[in-house]
Amino acid sequence: MARYNNKHHAGQPGLHRIYVVEMERKPAQYIYILTASLVYCLIVVLGVGLYRISEVPMLSKTQQPILIEYKKNTSATQLVHALQKQQLLDNGSLLLALIRYQGVSHQLHAGIYQILPGETPLQFIHKVTLGDVLKQKITIVEGTTQRQVIEQLKHAPYLSYAKDDWTVIPSGHESDEGLLLADTYQYEAGSSSRALIRQANLALTEVLNQAWAHRDPNVPYKSPYELLVAASILEKETSSADERKIISGVIMNRINKHMRLQVDPTVIYALGEQYSGKLTRKGLKIDSPYNTYKYRGLPPTPIAMVSRSSIYAAANPEHHQYIYFVAKGDGTHEFSRTYEEQKQAIKKYL
Repeated sequence: MARYNNKHHAGQPGLHRIYVVEMERKPAQYIYILTASLVYCLIVVLGVGLYRISEVPMLSKTQQPILIEYKKNTSATQLVHALQKQQLLDNGSLLLALIRYQGVSHQLHAGIYQILPGETPLQFIHKVTLGDVLKQKITIVEGTTQRQVIEQLKHAPYLSYAKDDWTVIPSGHESDEGLLLADTYQYEAGSSSRALIRQANLALTEVLNQAWAHRDPNVPYKSPYELLVAASILEKETSSADERKIISGVIMNRINKHMRLQVDPTVIYALGEQYSGKLTRKGLKIDSPYNTYKYRGLPPTPIAMVSRSSIYAAANPEHHQYIYFVAKGDGTHEFSRTYEEQKQAIKKYL
């Protein structure tokens, strides 16, 4: 509002008028301007913050992935603080507020997560709500023993191992030897080997039952387990896929003739840590049910973890007249029908 004051100056009556304009500003106008400025600044700050957590990667494409563990019963606040501690996040308060606004505070899954180059904070939080933890792979190699698999599980990255983990395998056998299918398996980082052992056992059961259902009717085995025992011998006897069915036929022929199997791998298994790398005459005399030079029939349990191909070879042996074989030294074998042929083969290769 403008107010005009007319004043006469002494000595100059009525000649000059000076108009003084006084602008009166109400206090409410100052508050409005200040509030508008603050709101504008807040919007800018929030906009920049939202842009950073939704569009700006925590790691550049040239950086290496980072692992972060979100433990069970850990709060969203602690997760955000962990990101800040790794210097991956500027505005933790804004990210935390967004987590709570979206209502996912109690949907965060425990586990070990990998922050990838190019991944934004919001993308990472989404990953945690899905439980998309770091995945690892482990390969159970055909021909390895339970003892070797245990060592493998103990040293597998981000996998916890306990002896009781083997209890997930249904009981009823003398040991757990050979009860995992040799294959590659995936597990979640931070998990127990219990689930992995169960998975490998179920895979074996499926393959074994399928092979048993489609077995050659002439095989001398009374159960899928006996078939598995035979498959483990094949696994240790040869690395040649072409020879497995031939050796499977030899085992079938010898069992049908009530002959001792006389296969070295079962004796080596019986010797365990006593085996020095070469089978001696003394070793062949070991008194063990696994000594197939001493006892007829199959050993009491498998002697190794087996592959699908060995199981199918045991279930479908090649039909022939061979009852002997000897290693040539190149990974393959010489097969013989008679003992005389076998002696010549031994002389030739040994």
